[in-house]
Amino acid sequence: MGTCIESVVTTSSSSSIFRRGSLHLAEAAARACLERAARRPDELDLLVNTGVYKEKNMAEPALAAIIQEDIHANPGHPPRHGHHGTFSFDVSNGGCGCLTATHLADSFLRDGRIRLAMVVTADADPSPRSSRGFPFRPVAGALLLAHTSEPVGFVGHEFRTFPEFADLFVSRLDWDPAYHRMLGGHGGNVVEVREDPSFAARGIECAVNVAQSFLATAGLRPADIHLLVASQYPADFANSVAQALGVGSDLVAHARPQCRMAHTAGPMAALEAAAAARTFDEATNVLFVTLGAGITIAVALYRKRGRSPLCLSTSA
Repeated sequence: MGTCIESVVTTSSSSSIFRRGSLHLAEAAARACLERAARRPDELDLLVNTGVYKEKNMAEPALAAIIQEDIHANPGHPPRHGHHGTFSFDVSNGGCGCLTATHLADSFLRDGRIRLAMVVTADADPSPRSSRGFPFRPVAGALLLAHTSEPVGFVGHEFRTFPEFADLFVSRLDWDPAYHRMLGGHGGNVVEVREDPSFAARGIECAVNVAQSFLATAGLRPADIHLLVASQYPADFANSVAQALGVGSDLVAHARPQCRMAHTAGPMAALEAAAAARTFDEATNVLFVTLGAGITIAVALYRKRGRSPLCLSTSA
């Protein structure tokens, strides 16, 4: 038994300060993901949100609960008589949030305790008029996961953190007493992202180290990997990891242009592009490699049997 991917969707917004926020993008992705898989919201047993950068830096309540209610995935408690509820919660693990959520969902789906789960995520500049150094594009993604009786799907996850590099990428909310002073204000909160020039190189080194160890434990060689799905930030991360591992450049999934430089939705955007190009259909072993601050690396293996295309949707 295992956990298979039924559908993947990404949505993006413009770089304008009037763009749609992360909550709106996440809800649009979730609805489209269900629609493309011909699923109803009330079929969801589990909904996990992994977005980091939210409207006005909202922390409570969990955005997963808001998304659940807005898409009508069994809102309210207790569930209606004869129906199940939808368990929803947020997980924060930066660029590795997607694989963290699939790992959690797999623990529920694999033994059949639940039948359908969704990982949804979005990041957008929470304060575009005041943030400093925010590098990510406003992109959301949704991944629909289902229980399968076949021995396919996610067959392994590995997570490793390198705390010696924790200061290479730091995002924090600071009080700036000068903010809005010209408008008569007395200061305000400012989101500041600080990235050391060596972050990308160190992240690639750590990712290759973890991926090589993971493949060796799984008894696989780089030649056994038919598709690499990786983080889309930093820009050269996916290609550099593939080159260092010995995976062909033609086997690297790249997000469509408007979704490149995505944060937590990056792996979903790359997977969606691979499905659209049919490279996912032909792959048997799909390797996921993601990078987050910390430095944190998450790796997962997804195994397929024969052609198994995904339900697709591409939204602007």
